[in-house]
Amino acid sequence: MRRTAKAAVSEPAPIGTADVAGRERFEIGGYYLDQPHPDRGGSFYACQYDRGAGIVRRRSLRTADLEEAKVKLAALVLSAPAGSSATVPGPDAVLTVAALANYIDGHATTIRSEDDAIRAGELAKQYLEHVKKPMAPVSFWTPSRQLDFAKWLHETFKHKPASIERRLDVICAAFHEMTQVKLRVDPFGQQIETALMTHAPKFVYKRARIAKDLKIAPSKPRHNTLTIDDMAKVIDALKDEHQFRFAILSLNTWARPEAVMDFEPATQRSGGLIDLNPPGRVETNKRRSRIPETRCLAGWLNHWAVVDVAARETAIAAGREPPPAALLVYQGERVASVKKGLVAQASKVGIKFSPGRYRHFMSTMVRRLCRSVTREQRSIWMGHVVREGSQTTSNYEAEDPEFLEDVALATDFVMQQLQLKCQRRLFSIEVRLNRGELSRIGARSPTKLQQVQ
Repeated sequence: MRRTAKAAVSEPAPIGTADVAGRERFEIGGYYLDQPHPDRGGSFYACQYDRGAGIVRRRSLRTADLEEAKVKLAALVLSAPAGSSATVPGPDAVLTVAALANYIDGHATTIRSEDDAIRAGELAKQYLEHVKKPMAPVSFWTPSRQLDFAKWLHETFKHKPASIERRLDVICAAFHEMTQVKLRVDPFGQQIETALMTHAPKFVYKRARIAKDLKIAPSKPRHNTLTIDDMAKVIDALKDEHQFRFAILSLNTWARPEAVMDFEPATQRSGGLIDLNPPGRVETNKRRSRIPETRCLAGWLNHWAVVDVAARETAIAAGREPPPAALLVYQGERVASVKKGLVAQASKVGIKFSPGRYRHFMSTMVRRLCRSVTREQRSIWMGHVVREGSQTTSNYEAEDPEFLEDVALATDFVMQQLQLKCQRRLFSIEVRLNRGELSRIGARSPTKLQQVQ
């Protein structure tokens, strides 16, 4: 006779009773501490009785110290999502440090400015310690506190209004994320659809108001626009092949540095079009456009394809490991970042530079030198949302890369003007724009523009 047995799990004893070691059981927010083997110095566990499943869920806190376990349990409870039957707490019941930790460990890891988010969280904690409110709730951040935080940042770290605005934006984003209803994982790995907070305080301070209320000078643009002469100096200063290729790709696509680093001609180039969003990548708010291929870029891509194939064949024939099949390769390995080397090489000619300045330069030069290229065309090329007219119109208009042909012509024109100042060859093939094309984009000489200025 076969017999089956099911282990019964009884509901834990009421809070206030003693645990195995004879101590009064510590409980907070429906969670309690348990130390199964105190005689052997076992770790404490965070426990919660699940009435629906009839089991006690446990999670190790990885510490045998009671006071440290209490702190860890409190932090865990503050960051835990409430169940569907529980009441979502308001901003007066959620600690600022818990909201910041939830944001930095979660959403902030998916954004480009993760380091800035981490730094903003650290500064917020330092400010709370400065005002002796380390356990301040989210409701603490009233407009007057926001201004006081801004004043503290300026006096302590010499932050400008723009930097202060970015710190406040991170805190605002952290609080707003807590109010979003979505699937969240509780401390025991169970998915719960809920928000972590009912609502968030409103952040009212932007850079203009910060400068006005603190009586400090407003922030200037982070980078002044480079002239054609400056950009020519930067390109001539590039000594490494992968840096030059990065420059050509950036100047001809106006793409963000991440999109340039991800670019693979084999999968993103087809029929005279460049799709800056690689296959399999999920589109984000940083949208990557599908644009026409410029004549300058087409020539270089064809040239590099021949050069790279020859380099791999030579390495194989010599018994060496061939370089990876990528556009940006340095010392036999695929390049992960160009920022450090680019900054160093540009600084040698006295120019403060970063990878994103290629994109800024091209947008400004096309607007300045090609007056018939519209703002809408430039916005679509750069992957920005077009604010002109009704947003509903976009639902009826299919994507049309031919609409961006004028931007491609303007890009080639700017590259030609840049070549006049640059000693290094910027075209692998001869590219000429006829009078009709120049008239179509409203091209004008930069020398005449300088005289007018």
